[in-house]
Amino acid sequence: MKKSSMLLLAAGLSTGGAAFAQSNVTIYGIVDTSIHYLNNANAKGDSNIRIDNGAIANSRIGFKGTEDLGGGLKAMFQLENGFSSDNGAMLQGGSLFGRQSWVGLQGGFGKVRVGRQNTPLFDLLADHFDPLTVGNYASNSWLPAAGTLIRTPNMVRYDGDFGPVSAAASWAFGETAGSVRTGSQFSSALRYTAGAFSVGGGFQQTVSATNSSYKDTVWNLSASYDFGPAKIFGGWFNIKDSTGTTGAYMAADGDVGSSSQWTTASTVAATTGNERKDNGFFFGSSYKATSALTLTGAFYYDKSKNVSYSGLGNVGDGKRYALVGWAEYALSKRTQLYTTVDYNKAKDAAVYELTNSPSGKTSMTTVGAGIRHIF
Repeated sequence: MKKSSMLLLAAGLSTGGAAFAQSNVTIYGIVDTSIHYLNNANAKGDSNIRIDNGAIANSRIGFKGTEDLGGGLKAMFQLENGFSSDNGAMLQGGSLFGRQSWVGLQGGFGKVRVGRQNTPLFDLLADHFDPLTVGNYASNSWLPAAGTLIRTPNMVRYDGDFGPVSAAASWAFGETAGSVRTGSQFSSALRYTAGAFSVGGGFQQTVSATNSSYKDTVWNLSASYDFGPAKIFGGWFNIKDSTGTTGAYMAADGDVGSSSQWTTASTVAATTGNERKDNGFFFGSSYKATSALTLTGAFYYDKSKNVSYSGLGNVGDGKRYALVGWAEYALSKRTQLYTTVDYNKAKDAAVYELTNSPSGKTSMTTVGAGIRHIF
């Protein structure tokens, strides 16, 4: 019996080893921590100096892998956790893999993935057109990526490349009994690249989980041109939202971290059923001054209409903008030092979206320096 058991165990280990050898699993992550100075940081208008979770990227750790199934077909997966490097706390509401949690197949047809993922519209902006690659700037987190609801659970997503054209579309199930529409989301993105020039756009619609008559729709059109050492970016966006999520934006997903300035003040919440409209643009550029030093600048602008909050009613229309500068010096391919500065201004109803709005201040300036390590 002992000999038979040992032979079975050895066979099992041998089979498992062979299967593992055909797979490719990677552990990866980012640890990004910065020291920040903020003026008008509280209701009294006092300044503050603190350590924050990054300014360029959010800290994370993840696992991803592929398995060759033969015939050009591969299985793949990704599990990614977001955490705050300044205190070790988990982000995304404390979810273990709140950033990514999906499994899928890849072949000549493209990629099909199922689970919690980034929306196609967010990836279009983050990977190709946002000058700051949607960094961890609370001051610009509302523009333009915030309106996209950057990641969604219960999603089926397709990505495909067709020569110079890349396309992606997703459907997230609302999982509401008796209604396919309630709580659902559709997102899409299309990008065309011809040499140094790239243009793209997308559409996304998210339906309220409590009332299918309320929806959040986002349109975007963006472009970029790569001159070599310099690259320029620009884009336009339009948001119509009656779900009440506009104004909270990415803070609810934990991506902005503790440095949030432009999220909805804790004393108010966006009013469900009121259709708010946002229309704006962004542009910026990056310049590789040396092999190690990269300089980036960006400007974001938004004009909002019919802004309404519970407890305040309809507070009217508003405007807001942010001017951001960023210098990054690479000590190696994996480690960078950086410094950032941003100026943020709100007018009229947009002032209520400053967490420091009780101070009566309508602007905020932050200056920071940090270190990022990629593994």
